[in-house]
Amino acid sequence: MKTNSFLVGLVMIFILSNRTNTRAQYSPWQYNAKIHNIEFSKIRYGLNKNDTTVIIGYLKKPTVIQGFSCTADWVHFSKDWKPVLFKLQKKASIHNFVYPENAWIRFKKDGVICAFPTETKIQGYNCMGSGGAKGIQTSFYPDGKLESFYSNRNIFVGKIACKGGVFNNIILHQNGQLKECTLSNDQIIDGQNLKKGKRVRFDVKGKLQ
Repeated sequence: MKTNSFLVGLVMIFILSNRTNTRAQYSPWQYNAKIHNIEFSKIRYGLNKNDTTVIIGYLKKPTVIQGFSCTADWVHFSKDWKPVLFKLQKKASIHNFVYPENAWIRFKKDGVICAFPTETKIQGYNCMGSGGAKGIQTSFYPDGKLESFYSNRNIFVGKIACKGGVFNNIILHQNGQLKECTLSNDQIIDGQNLKKGKRVRFDVKGKLQ
């Protein structure tokens, strides 16, 4: 019994230690703060060994941040205060593409990820919309070309029948050629008989991989 109690105690210490470490990854919330002329209802800092990794805040009012008109909502900054996630109050042109108001924008190293408020037609494809920053996302290459999206229906990309729906993203190469999708029908591609539901990938020239 003593051995079992000792082991249980060690497990509890381990669990509590992990919880403490998880909480320690963020600073406490600061309320009604004004920093760099931006007013926040609340703000906190993501930390890694006392080094700031991300800044998360909720805007008190619509605010223009580095040229982007942001709604009074969540906004994320890099450690050097560059906005990396925000909701547009007004449409904005970013990397050769105009994003509508109420779109959630997230910058990535090689382009932009957007959660559109409604279904949006982009470069000939109807891309599903989303209700929030963590919803259905559409991604773009650095030059504004469509990279990946979700369709609410089965579609053809070139001669390939691709399955739609929230579990089947469709990925394009930067030249517009299909890169990856889930087949919506049985198909013969490059001499191979492929079944409906198979995930297929193509190189930049359209050859099956």
